[in-house]
Amino acid sequence: MSIEKKYDYIIVGSGPGGATIAKELSRKTKGVLIVEYGPRFTKTGAMKVTPIFLDKEKRDLRTDGGIWIGRSRVLGGSSYVAMGNAVTPPEKIFKEWRIDLSEELKSARRDLHVNPMPSHLIGEGTKRINEGAKSLGWEMKPSPKCVDFSKCISCGQCMFGCPTKAKWTALDFIDEAIEDGAELLLNTEVKHVLHKNGKAIGISTIKKGSKLEIYGKNVILSAGALETPRILQNSGISEAGKGLALDVFQTTYGYTEDVGMQNEIILATYLDKFIEDKELFPAPYMYIPLYLVRDIDGYAPVKISIANQIKIALRAKRINAKRLIGMMTKIRDEISGEVGNDGTIRKTLTKRDKEKLDEAHEINKKILIAAGANPKTILKGIYESGHPCCTAPIGKIVDENQETEIKGLFVSDASIFPSPLGMPPILTIVAFSKRLARYLLSCV
Repeated sequence: MSIEKKYDYIIVGSGPGGATIAKELSRKTKGVLIVEYGPRFTKTGAMKVTPIFLDKEKRDLRTDGGIWIGRSRVLGGSSYVAMGNAVTPPEKIFKEWRIDLSEELKSARRDLHVNPMPSHLIGEGTKRINEGAKSLGWEMKPSPKCVDFSKCISCGQCMFGCPTKAKWTALDFIDEAIEDGAELLLNTEVKHVLHKNGKAIGISTIKKGSKLEIYGKNVILSAGALETPRILQNSGISEAGKGLALDVFQTTYGYTEDVGMQNEIILATYLDKFIEDKELFPAPYMYIPLYLVRDIDGYAPVKISIANQIKIALRAKRINAKRLIGMMTKIRDEISGEVGNDGTIRKTLTKRDKEKLDEAHEINKKILIAAGANPKTILKGIYESGHPCCTAPIGKIVDENQETEIKGLFVSDASIFPSPLGMPPILTIVAFSKRLARYLLSCV
């Protein structure tokens, strides 16, 4: 079965990358189709949003090395559960990449309405951490966020759908694109790109169990750094996915006598002192008790069955989050992983990665103790990631215009990063997509 209409641009994925491409192209031209694996999801709250992190068998996503990966396969992609952080990477990274994104980053900050976290919305626990860091000679800076703070109620639910819609998500751009004439196809899995004589001609998909072919002049893959390489592999580009970084992070917690971070906006501030020289991104961080269980216990069941949910809920009630403060640190981990065609994610921490995380823990520990945490209560969380990247990098899988060896097949998500950021990537993904959109429109 096939759709007879031929599109000018087929965009696979609706996260920050795909949504930006859709918005930019739809403003200037017609014939744009957005294809999304998941549904339009509008629920908010931890209990309602948590299931979108799980697969159809209610299992969470982990690498073969035990690193937990947060992923949401819904309209808007990762932006729906992101923390709203919009950090501009240091110039060092762009020099390393030999890419100038300065104008696109400026445009992205404007479109995402990026502003520093206002002091009146910073919680008492975070303020205490800021003071602790200052006593050690380190300044915590307000985090730049793509949040309309006039709507923010400081509820700490940023990663659970944002009940007031204060946080920017890719849904904003998707809806703009639709208003400008773009079409949207939900609940559709893209298997591979159709190509003939070295030129992309469309995509092969599965919708409601049936095969569906859709034809188009250009295909842009923005399915995320775990799915984009699989689609590329299925399309004949076998080297995609042979390289994976995750911006791995680990949390450090400690109990105080008088203050905690429960329900605070997390990553409200960050410590930029160690970003360039140590490639560490430390920031105040606190999960809800339901998620804290896995960090405090050091593990979580792979399959979240009803029985496991009950056990976790009972355990969570015994955690005194009102007296718990925390720090997390993302690292620029080594590109040592791999995404298999069968969905296997191979990634273990290297010796250098572990050294960075150990150093980060010691820094976090010092700050928490200075903030009033009892040294005897300090504990580490599990290894986590929310930023898979580098699986179809510029210079290897795509060229400087983000085009693959198959003409008319482009990539615009964190897959194309030549190396990891070690910090929130949304702003950079949006900037790359603006850059690609401009190039595509120049070719018309």
